[in-house]
Parts: sequence; structure tokens; C-alpha cells
Amino acid sequence: MRIVVRDEISEDSELRRAWNELALRMGPPEVFYTHEWGTAVQRAYGTSLTPLIFLGYDGDSLVGVAALARKNRDHVVFLTADTADYCEFLSESEIRGEFVAAVLAGLKDLRADRVVLTNLPADSLTVRALSRTASKVPYHLHTRPAYACAQVVMGGVEERVLLKQSVLTKKRLRRNLRELEKRGPVTLQHDTDWHQIEPLLRPFASAHIARFLEIGKISSLIQKERRVFLAELARELSKRRWVALSRLLVGDLTAAWNYGFRFEGSWFWYQPTVNDLFGDFSPGHCLLTKIVELACDSKGINVVDLGLGAEGYKNRFATANKQTLYCELNRSLLAHSRAVVRYRAASLATWSPRVEKPLRTAIAVAKDLRSRVSSTDESLPSRLAKRAWRSLFHLENVLFFEWPLENRNFSASNLRLRPLNSEMVGTAALQYGSDPASLRFLMRSAQRLRSGEGFGYVLVTADDMPVHFCWARDFKAFQMAELNCTLSAPCQNAVMIFDCFTPQTARGHGFFGDAIALLAQELSQQGKSAWIFGAVSNQPSVRGIKKTAFQYRFNLRRKRILFLSRSEDSVPSPIPLDNENTVSAS
Repeated sequence: MRIVVRDEISEDSELRRAWNELALRMGPPEVFYTHEWGTAVQRAYGTSLTPLIFLGYDGDSLVGVAALARKNRDHVVFLTADTADYCEFLSESEIRGEFVAAVLAGLKDLRADRVVLTNLPADSLTVRALSRTASKVPYHLHTRPAYACAQVVMGGVEERVLLKQSVLTKKRLRRNLRELEKRGPVTLQHDTDWHQIEPLLRPFASAHIARFLEIGKISSLIQKERRVFLAELARELSKRRWVALSRLLVGDLTAAWNYGFRFEGSWFWYQPTVNDLFGDFSPGHCLLTKIVELACDSKGINVVDLGLGAEGYKNRFATANKQTLYCELNRSLLAHSRAVVRYRAASLATWSPRVEKPLRTAIAVAKDLRSRVSSTDESLPSRLAKRAWRSLFHLENVLFFEWPLENRNFSASNLRLRPLNSEMVGTAALQYGSDPASLRFLMRSAQRLRSGEGFGYVLVTADDMPVHFCWARDFKAFQMAELNCTLSAPCQNAVMIFDCFTPQTARGHGFFGDAIALLAQELSQQGKSAWIFGAVSNQPSVRGIKKTAFQYRFNLRRKRILFLSRSEDSVPSPIPLDNENTVSAS
């Protein structure tokens, strides 16, 4: 066998044909193995991954493909490791051992000291070949379970009928569909043409990002490379009708999406999400049920593959599982030993929820702390020292301002204030996804929208670009973190404007003042008394408030000395602007 190593995937039509013929002869064939998939990854991740493509030839015939990539000089992975649910070496089964041995020998010659092969199917001949060949190169091989991918296997005619009945007769499904139908006709649409899919990708990404923010996570689609990948993949796969962007529609609105694939008898549930507007009625569950129903009626579909991830809803559908493995090969015995010890330690931790949960929390906190520190010029010791000082000795003085009812003529040229919803949260995250502070604010906003704790607003420019965000809720019983107290309302119908935020790249244009003035005016027109506060320590905020028509009314303060807080319970009362007295609050 002759091995050719390339540093890119050629888009030559002959290579594409031969590559895909190998992919289609794999058992079973997967869309992740195709030339189109590798090409899409190369286009999207070309700046972070250097392709390392091993092509095996028998004469002039292509008989083997291993699509790998360099993460750094001596670390090699599958090219599709971060995007594909299954990864493989492509070849006929009779020569798999020979091809794997040739690739490992080539990696040794290229001085690849660490090779990580993720998501190899456990029943793959490649796994057996690695076990037989690795020590001869030599590489030290460590193999462990990766994911159990849930699958809905159709079976024969009788099995399909029973499966269809079991998914359609669930009370939860019928109840949710009835609720959705009250809001409009419920229909299903599967787009496979690029011109149909292209305009849907941005709202799909926005919904996916917003959904993740609601549950305190960051969607993979926040990364531009991932969005480019999905677009390039859809463009390529649509030429063969291998991609299917499925949508559950309620009237003209999309309630749920699945960016998936229909390939050689498999319908893949790859990247789903839902519209939070319909979140209470499990539209994603309804969409998956409809897909399973269609698969039961389609002779060409043998399995609905639910892919990576251990979400509970998948187990309610699954009739089988496909196990994948993580294989790590190291030239160094020390590096191999470290990998084994890390895995054993992690396995021990997962045996006890009392150990695993605090450990995961600590890792998340450390990651967030690193992110916060890296986003500022201030060193970690300096930040910790200031926080410790504030916890021991601190005086917080908060000024309160009221919008005068007679001020009804404020306007901001080319700016509009709109209610904040999950769609706008997703849109803003797409715009400001590279700013950790903006993502933290948007995550907080998404969770607040879901819980109904207040009303969010967003200031947008003439081209609908979000540039400032703010929130409002009743003044009465407002929980003020700055003073660690619960406020009493100074008057009837008082509403507090709070948690105002301008993304870093939009600062310096006075959007804060424009937003709070527009919101205060809107609240006044509703018969509300609009209030806002600013801590004296936050001078930019106080200056921004004073530039508007808001008028100073009173201030509250709280002293902390060591571990004691000196404060008094008090109902706020109006104080003239030139009065220097202060009122304490608990």
C-alpha cells in the first residue's frame, strides 16, 4: 500500500468521488465520513487546525482515508473530532489493519508524540487494529468509553407499527400538541435545498444560543467558526440532499428546529433547539416524535440516530445504543501513565455525587475567574485584595433618582427602545459573543426572562443593532444587592430601573442615558413613577443619570466594619437635592 500525506483536502472531483465511495462502503456508512464533511471543517477551522490527510493507494485506486489534523507540532487528532459524532479510518475491512499500521508509522515519522482519536465506534475494526498495531510502532495505547449514543431502530413492519403507536399515544405529547394548536396550525417542514436553508441559519443560531444562556451554558454556536461550519456543511450536503433542516411550525413561527441529516438509511438528530416562546409545551419533544413517526412510515429510514449527549429525553425514545471510544496514543510512557491516572481519578469522582458535584462547581468557578481576570488589565492578587478589603471595611452610598412626570418630550434620534425577548438575547449574543462580560449579562438576562423577574428592554439602532440593555420591576420589595436590603416604595406605582448594561464596543456614545430616559418616559405614559439608582462608587453611572432629566431624591448607605454591618431600617422619603443628610437602610 502506498501512503500519500497531504496538508489539505483537495476539492478535486475525482478525490471526492473515490473518498465518498469508501465512506458508503463502511459498515454502517455515516455522513461524518464524507468528503463534504471534511471540506466543511477545513473551510471553517482552517486557522486553528492544520489538516493532515493520509491517503492509501493500491496502484492508482484510493483504498484508505484517515482525515487527521495537527493541533500543535506533536499533537494529532481527527480532523472532524469537534464536529462529528462518529469518526473513522476509511478502508475495506480486509485491509483495515494494514492501513492503520501504515498511518501510525507515518505519524511516527512525522514525530507525532500524542495522537487522540475520539468518537471511534466501539465495534469498529479500527479499534481492533489499533490494539494489535500500536505497540509495534511503538505507541502506548489507552482506550476508554466515550459516549453511548441513543438510537431508535425501526426494525421490521410489525416493529415499526408498534414503535409508532408507542410514541404517538403518550399523554404528554397529545397535551402539548393541543396547547400548540391553540396558538396556530401545527405543521412540519424539512428543508434540504441550500436556498431554503441559508436564510434560516441565523435565526436557528440565535435561538440555540438563547436557549443555552437560559440554562447557564454557552452554546457552541457562539463561536463564529462553528456557524461558518454549519453553513458550509449545509451548502455541500444540500447538493446531495443529505442535509435536512427540520422545523415544527406553529402558524408562521418556528417552535423547534433540528439541523440534521438523512443519509443511507439514517436520520440524524444532530443539533436541535427550540423557540423559548413555546418552551412550556416541549416543542423539541414534539418535533422529535414527528420525525420518528415519519421514519416509521419511510421504508428508506432504518434508524433515527440521536447522537452524542446523555439528555434524558433521548432515553425515552431509544431502543438501542451505539458506544463510542476515546483512544489516546502516546510515545512517552510517562504521558501515557498520566492519561491513565487522570481517567481513573475522574472515574472515582463520578462514583460519588458528593464528590463530583463540588468538583465540577470548583472547576466552573475557576474557569469563570480566569475569564474575568483575562478580560481586565488588573492582576488576580490585586482583585482578590480589593474584594477582601471591601468585605471587611466598606461604605456603600447609593443615590436614588426619580423621573419627573411632566417630562414627556424626550426622543433619541435613530434609536428605539424595544422589549427584550429570547430572540433578541440570541441576536445580541451573536453580536457580542467574544466579550465575556456581555455573555455574562446576557446569560443573566435569559434566566431572568425565563423566571419572569422583571421586564427587560433593549435599545437598538436604526439597523436593529442592540447597543444597550436595561431592566425594570416594582420598586416595592426590590432586592438591592449593593445594600443587602429590601426596599420599600417611596410612592404608589413606583418602578425601579436596574441592571443597565452597554457592551464594551458600544460604549462612549451616551446609549445609557438615552435608554433610561426612553424607558422612564414610557413608564410615565403608563402612569408609573420611574426610579433609578447609582452607587457613589460607580461614578460613570451617576454621571450618566445626571445628564438626563432624572432628579435626585434621596440616598441610602450601609457601613461594614470587619464582620459587622452598621445600618438602620428605614422607609425612604424624599430629600431635596441640596440636602447633605443621608438615610441608612438595612
